[in-house]
Amino acid sequence: MAREPDRRKFLKNLATTSAAAAVGVWRWGTAAGTMLGAETAAPATKRVFLASVMHETNTFHPLRTTRFTFTAPKKGYVGSLTFGREMGIVAVPGVYAQPVGGGTIDGPACREAIGRMVQSLRDVMPVQGVLLHLHGAMYAEGIGSVETFLVEQVRAVVGRTVPIACSFDLHGNMPARLGKVGDILVGLKTAPHTDQQATAELTERILVDTLLGKVKPVACVLPIPLAVPGEKAMTTCEPFKGLVAEARRLEREGVAGQRARILAATIFAGCAWTDTPDMGMSVMITADGSRGAARAAAVHLARRVWEARRQFAFGCETAELEEGVTRALAAKESTVFLTDSGDNVTASTPGDLPIVLRRLVERKAERAVVAAIYDEAATRRCYEAGPGKRLKLQIGASIETRFGPPLEAEAEVVRLAKMVPRAAVVRIGGVEAILSERSSAFISPWQFQTCGIDPLQYKIVVVKEGYLFPGLSRIAPRHIMLLTPGAGDMRLERLVYHQRRKPEFPFEPDTQFDPEAAVND
Repeated sequence: MAREPDRRKFLKNLATTSAAAAVGVWRWGTAAGTMLGAETAAPATKRVFLASVMHETNTFHPLRTTRFTFTAPKKGYVGSLTFGREMGIVAVPGVYAQPVGGGTIDGPACREAIGRMVQSLRDVMPVQGVLLHLHGAMYAEGIGSVETFLVEQVRAVVGRTVPIACSFDLHGNMPARLGKVGDILVGLKTAPHTDQQATAELTERILVDTLLGKVKPVACVLPIPLAVPGEKAMTTCEPFKGLVAEARRLEREGVAGQRARILAATIFAGCAWTDTPDMGMSVMITADGSRGAARAAAVHLARRVWEARRQFAFGCETAELEEGVTRALAAKESTVFLTDSGDNVTASTPGDLPIVLRRLVERKAERAVVAAIYDEAATRRCYEAGPGKRLKLQIGASIETRFGPPLEAEAEVVRLAKMVPRAAVVRIGGVEAILSERSSAFISPWQFQTCGIDPLQYKIVVVKEGYLFPGLSRIAPRHIMLLTPGAGDMRLERLVYHQRRKPEFPFEPDTQFDPEAAVND
């Protein structure tokens, strides 16, 4: 869950230029990362290769991901190298790869994409550093952890002495072997995510200090056999709030018995909807010059996480579908936001389930809006009909067909939204729905405004998220997370896993874990 608030917003922040134009030089420290042509770049003593691939793979999504898009980094994008002023450091942008879709990634397509990224590195060698912006829950058939595979490929090109720095989303599934090939490993600390900029800056600062000889980073990754949905690991409530506070303390004070500084300490919630042997929580440490300190800090944090394993609970009000709708209709608050968590687009679900819309229509709700339902055909028909027209539609369930049929209803086309992808607002009784030509996460008020909607003028607002993203939580008088079915089902026991590690808590309640022994495996 992507890193800008999610992986789709990340993609929007990338330039539309072709991958062939991606190789240039950014002067590290020029205003807004001004792009300089290779022929005009100032002489540099240190060159840093910059690339990214982002995907939060949902293996329960019914469709495989078979295609990638390739772009160049956008000027001024978060993580576009903003430190190292007047120190002779330049950034050499490589290929940015973006999988198209949310499901398990096709192995050959992934190998081709990683190959293009690595070739863009070979084309600009030599470099003195590498900076990769990644997610951490990217999974491909026959490859496994794509981020780890990429770092291994990059290491093979640059050799052992060139530092590789990586930033990650909090919801990554991190294998231990990543700590053997990456030097600077840093992840987000907040959920909902509010520290993308701070995390990018920390990663870059450590890399700059490494290039200047001020630090010698070493990393350790310690997986924990513990699975939780991200909504049970929110930094707005305990126990995760306190665990992250302890990680921050380690960065300030270090770990007992060790003199080396802890440059970065991350606790990963993991992505429970990526069915892989790496699925689950983990801790990641970057220390200065001491593998012993990195391991000691990892053991300390992992032990704290494990001791809290039975305390993880949803960090927001929750309800089953029927109960949640009943509460919202009867609420004293002027507006209640309902999140359709089972079809949470920010967890890479299809986003086309009409389950909540159907229930609101059946309950004859008034002043309700659902945003958004992915249905390319229905959206196109609305554009063909035009505003004010009435037509019979089959809405949703075109991709995710396991949880009921499309909603068949006569709808009025209220308006056509001025946005990309195209979207249409339709009305069925007292309920409005935003239909979209692509899977879309409405995470900010401005998206509603683009559709001509003020969400606070509605009694019920439904979005396809789990926890409510910051832009909406700031304005929401009340939020209820609906425990709906789908590829992002919060009730993990309802999902059928095939590849997860065993034993793993809470699936196997008697699971044993000794961090000290695990870190030495």
